[in-house]
Amino acid sequence: MTALASTPLEPGVVQQQLDRVLASRQFVETTRLARFLTYLVHQTLSGNDDALKGYSIGLDVFDKPDDFDPAIDTIVRVQASKLRSRLDLYYATDGAEDPLRILVPKGSYVPVFQVAFDPDTSSDNAKYTDNAQSRYSIAVMPFDNLSGSPDQEFLADGFTEEILNALSRFREFRVAARHSTFRYKDSKGDAREIGNELGVRYILEGSVRRWKDQLRVTSQLIDTETGAHMLSETYDDDMSAQSLFDIQEAIASQIAAEIAEPHGVIHKTGAAYRKAATDNLDAYQARLLASEYWRNPSRETHITTIKHLERAVGLDPNYSGAWAMLAILYGDEVRFGFARDRNEPPLDRALAAAKKAVETDPKDASGHHALFMTHFHRNELSAFKSVAKQALLLNPNYPDLLADYGVCVGYAGQRDLGLTYLQKAMDLSPDAPGWYKATIAVLYYLNNDYDAARDVIEGSNLGSDFWGDLIRAMVYAQLGKSAEAQTYMQRAQIRLPGTDVITRDMLKIWNFGPSEVDHLFNGWHKAGMQDPGHVPGHRDSLTVS
Repeated sequence: MTALASTPLEPGVVQQQLDRVLASRQFVETTRLARFLTYLVHQTLSGNDDALKGYSIGLDVFDKPDDFDPAIDTIVRVQASKLRSRLDLYYATDGAEDPLRILVPKGSYVPVFQVAFDPDTSSDNAKYTDNAQSRYSIAVMPFDNLSGSPDQEFLADGFTEEILNALSRFREFRVAARHSTFRYKDSKGDAREIGNELGVRYILEGSVRRWKDQLRVTSQLIDTETGAHMLSETYDDDMSAQSLFDIQEAIASQIAAEIAEPHGVIHKTGAAYRKAATDNLDAYQARLLASEYWRNPSRETHITTIKHLERAVGLDPNYSGAWAMLAILYGDEVRFGFARDRNEPPLDRALAAAKKAVETDPKDASGHHALFMTHFHRNELSAFKSVAKQALLLNPNYPDLLADYGVCVGYAGQRDLGLTYLQKAMDLSPDAPGWYKATIAVLYYLNNDYDAARDVIEGSNLGSDFWGDLIRAMVYAQLGKSAEAQTYMQRAQIRLPGTDVITRDMLKIWNFGPSEVDHLFNGWHKAGMQDPGHVPGHRDSLTVS
């Protein structure tokens, strides 16, 4: 782990920042922690770093006697942990735009002073303001124990912790720290007041009830600006059928996805604030627009959305989410045949944008998502496996990420594994895009389960592009429904002239093997498409362990 280093600063500048921190709501009523922080800063400014040991701090700050033994009495370590948490809370809320940060690294009592951004540098300031203000903020309040027994309190606390951790994986959300919300555990308050105190736009509250082996979890999402309830859900489970840990993880993941994923309730609400004059969109709004495009990709919306995303990364070159979506859309130029008049190959542009996304925020799963997709379509399968593994570790609750991983491994031959990830994405997504079902139908088709494929596509929106028509055509053709199959094939060919040639090229980048290609074209040939011949397959083992 790289050690934090201080930026050389004038003592007066540091003192001003210390005064600002001590006057904040996070420190104004914590006399002991305020005294502790003041002592650490003043000793460091005086060049007395060597004095910042557990023993001397115990005597000077906490009034311990001369025989104080920090190895036995842990007061200094405990209070240092609280101090770090309180500083984290301050810089996540009231101090989010402070130009200077005072930090106390773990394993040391020597504070470091770091410049967050230069107030006189407009590009840095724009970057920080966008990150601080346009990302949504949320607090997970302690869930209520309604089981009728105090010894079930651990259940409510466990669900609160699991949901908080699941939400934290969505990098465009700022999630209030656990210690900042648990002070409300035994008290109720007005959502607007709590939101103001914590500096968050949304709060999530709920309850846990257990009777015998039955478990019920409820959750409510509240807008702290209006007090309106945006989402209310109930989840029931049987503790005799699976472990408590599995139940907590599954329910927490579902709640987090319903709230925070790109098609979730908060992003949909954010979309309502957009204006028709889309040239005025800020960077984050452009990112939301791209998420909507992803639900139903089309040639027209593709061109418009790329325009907005390129503007977004111009407004904020360090916005990882926008770079990631831009990489996906560049890749769509070959995935869907959405060609543009550019000299540089689209997958080269996609690779550069995806790498930029990971570079600007290595902990953002969306960047790794875009990067593994790009490696896959470039047939760089070793790199695909490595990056996909990291993406799944960063956010196992991101439906689009799970679905795209399922698409890749499923199309490349591991159909059952692909179906597993796609089903998990379906379970997590409150309103899954049509392409989830389209891919599931293809995998069933390749498994020769045409009835299951038909059950998936009938009555379902498979997206607005020609690919959905091709899927319906091949499934109905194999089921002997020639009229329906020919109708969908004709519509696909009208939507995209030269469908046979373009489809052949698309199958190459999806790493289908020769037998899978023959199987797909067998259905399309029966539906009226001329068979352009065999397409060389290319794949290796893709399992991410």
